[in-house]
Amino acid sequence: MWNNILGHEQQKEFLQRYLQAKERPHALLFLGAEGLGKKQLALAFAKTLLCPQHSGEDGCESCRLLNLEDGNLSHPDFLLLKREADEKTGRLKDIGIDQIRDLTGKAAFAPVMSDRKVLVLEDADRMTVPAANSFLKLLEEPPAGWVIIMLATREDKLLSTILSRVVCLRFAPVPVALVEQELVRRGLAAEQAAVLARISEGSVGLAVSLAERQVFEMRKQAVAFLEALPLQTPMNYLAGRVWQQKGFERQPALLLCQLLQLLLRDLLMLKLRTGNPCYNQDLATNLAEQSRNWSVKSLHEALAAVQDAFWNLENNVGVRMALEAMALKIDNAYKE
Repeated sequence: MWNNILGHEQQKEFLQRYLQAKERPHALLFLGAEGLGKKQLALAFAKTLLCPQHSGEDGCESCRLLNLEDGNLSHPDFLLLKREADEKTGRLKDIGIDQIRDLTGKAAFAPVMSDRKVLVLEDADRMTVPAANSFLKLLEEPPAGWVIIMLATREDKLLSTILSRVVCLRFAPVPVALVEQELVRRGLAAEQAAVLARISEGSVGLAVSLAERQVFEMRKQAVAFLEALPLQTPMNYLAGRVWQQKGFERQPALLLCQLLQLLLRDLLMLKLRTGNPCYNQDLATNLAEQSRNWSVKSLHEALAAVQDAFWNLENNVGVRMALEAMALKIDNAYKE
């Protein structure tokens, strides 16, 4: 069952037993990093749970109204609650109290087609405090027949009182070899699939997203910057970088930071001779040569500069300013 979802066999087995159990927990928490397939499995499980035959594959009316392949989520007994975009900035807001109140209002309505309702709550760790406290009341007195599936990446961002009222299924990264096989199956070249599988750290969703975002072109720019160190005239060099030009957007800037972080981690592992395989395994020979010119201290400082830039970008600091400050700090660290 759910063979189209890669990995997570223990979680699948638990959910299969759940379907047959006489007594079932009313709330589940799927906890793990982004892109591991938590939402994909939650939706597939919801479809199976609402299907009269608990198969999710028999072509019944229930399955037709929860058709995951074409994105049809119109089943009357299925609820999906997620973060909404800010009207001005377009950025996703935390889940607010009004959304939870609207959800609570729906608790008064009985199931229409099934003997239960299924709620999938995305980004449960991104509720405001008032929203989380309101949602807690729903968990404490769950509506009859409701099954609540919460998705989250940060356990520390959830109220302890919420955690105590759910059964937690932890999602670990999918083995890199399986991710690589899946990427090849989707049409990626074997060499690119091998790199993306390791860069994504076992996340199929992230690997696919990186492929779609032309990650190898962006990585060339990150590598070129590190190879240019030390910068003789830093401001002149930066003026010619595409990521310092007006109009370079926030998401590509975040990706640049992520790739620099992975490259610097590789340099650190090679410097320390840990024996761990590089994330950027296709560049291992080049990176091993570069690592000789770095000190362990300077690599730690460079990594801290990238982490600061990533945090600044996530908190709406100007893109050019954040990347310029990062580049200058890395250059200074290299020269020490």
